[in-house]
Amino acid sequence: MSIRQRSLPEGWYPASARELEARLGAWDRVDGAARPGGASACIAPHAGWYYSGRIAWAAWGAAADADAVVIVGGHLAAGSKFRYYPEDGFETPSRVVAADAELVREVAGAVKAVPDTSADNTVEVHLPMAAYRFEGVPVACFRAPNDAGAKDLGLAIAEYAQRSSKRVFVLGSTDLTHYGKSYGFEPAGSGRTGFAWARKSDTAIEAAFLGFDTEAALRLAGDEGSACSVGAAIAAMAYAGSVGASSSRLLMRGSSDEITPGADSSVGYCSISYSR
Repeated sequence: MSIRQRSLPEGWYPASARELEARLGAWDRVDGAARPGGASACIAPHAGWYYSGRIAWAAWGAAADADAVVIVGGHLAAGSKFRYYPEDGFETPSRVVAADAELVREVAGAVKAVPDTSADNTVEVHLPMAAYRFEGVPVACFRAPNDAGAKDLGLAIAEYAQRSSKRVFVLGSTDLTHYGKSYGFEPAGSGRTGFAWARKSDTAIEAAFLGFDTEAALRLAGDEGSACSVGAAIAAMAYAGSVGASSSRLLMRGSSDEITPGADSSVGYCSISYSR
């Protein structure tokens, strides 16, 4: 049995099951009562938990019960091939999560995905949350390119769900605008003025996500740098629409400069749910 080992250092997410449970439990106590449920798909960020973990956990907390979970990551340029994790299981601080071999095989075949053994945070930071929220439920991990074809992955997952009669929850993993000196992107200048521009850019693409508008999301990501992994969001939106989701909700939003005031750079985050 092949197990994908943790590749990110401890600063990204907790190293022990005890710390992981304490962190997620604390967020549940603060936010849990106000969370909606029943989501068939969500969009969530993928920075380290210190910055965006609470926002990401809002998405996992909104998920409907499922027989299989799909995490769609990104960081792939337009025109890239879809990728999938080929291992039999994935190491997390709490347990090894089993891969859904059947789902991976059928969906990867449908979209001609290639195996991916490289380290990437867009999927990995979510695996401990999937393990905690969906105990005993298998997971499939993919990565989607930042182009219109990303919706093919969402549609293929929806077709598999219908064919297998499984309840499948899909999470699309993307951060929003990366702004500042660290990213070489300051179209509105530095400091508060620039960060205010970035937050407006975030709001615009959030509106596209909420409106199931994949074309607008792709355009905003390309023209304004409003999302780093918009393909993952597009796949989640396509899946949600295909399985009958018609309602969307902004669960939480924020930015890294709110966590570390005075920084010369900032990244935006949001979590959004899709339900019937």
